[in-house]
Amino acid sequence: MTYKQIKWLILTIPTISVGLWEYIRHEYLLPFISMELGNWLTPVIVLAITLTLLVHLFLIYEKMQEDLKKERAENAVLQERERIARELHDGMAQTLFLCSVELDALQTKYDDPSLNRINQHLRQLHDDVRQAITNLKTSDGNSLFLTKDKILHLIGEFEIDTGIDVTAHLQLEELNLKEKVELFACLQEAFTNIRKHAKAGKVSISLIPTDTGWKCTVEDDGIGFDGNIFSHPDRYGLRIMQERAKSIGARLQLRRQSGKTIVSIEKGGDHRE
Repeated sequence: MTYKQIKWLILTIPTISVGLWEYIRHEYLLPFISMELGNWLTPVIVLAITLTLLVHLFLIYEKMQEDLKKERAENAVLQERERIARELHDGMAQTLFLCSVELDALQTKYDDPSLNRINQHLRQLHDDVRQAITNLKTSDGNSLFLTKDKILHLIGEFEIDTGIDVTAHLQLEELNLKEKVELFACLQEAFTNIRKHAKAGKVSISLIPTDTGWKCTVEDDGIGFDGNIFSHPDRYGLRIMQERAKSIGARLQLRRQSGKTIVSIEKGGDHRE
């Protein structure tokens, strides 16, 4: 049933029902039902039809409105990600590439180890930007947010790139659309940090429902960190993860425990320190 058909049914069913009742009453029931009783029966019949037919149609109408709202939200996220990806490609990625080419030319003229180190850092930054563009650009709306297949694909790529085994325990039913979008971005950043900094041998990820929401945890047995890592000037990714978690009413924690680095994002529960 289409959106337009539902609207017309909602508008016409009460009128047709009253007209049909009045016709039957005057043509066939007038000898048996008085005018006063017939007048009382008219609103009762309209109410009965409303409760049986129109309520069902309104539920269908509301469901279609929710689906339309969800589709618009997904399209808005997709368009924004595509816009950011284009800006990164047309601006930062191309500039980094040109800088790398110019630095290669300098290295051919000057045999300076510092130039080689700068070139390595520049290439790593360029690779990070290209990876960010790849993460942002998607072929369909479902690629925008978290699904079990998306996490398993992320884990598979991580295992191939690093040779590190990852164990996973995943239950995604409790998350809404915005939570799936933001949490997937956080997981991408968490795995990137492990790949670049942790020197880990094992990684595990869990996403489970709780009594009041859900909790996502990423653990690794790497070298860990010192002090308040969120205040480190180079840890933009972690601060962005913190902001993403806050935007969905969740809390991000990063801690060392039993020789493991544990990143947890929790929605619901007691958020007091």
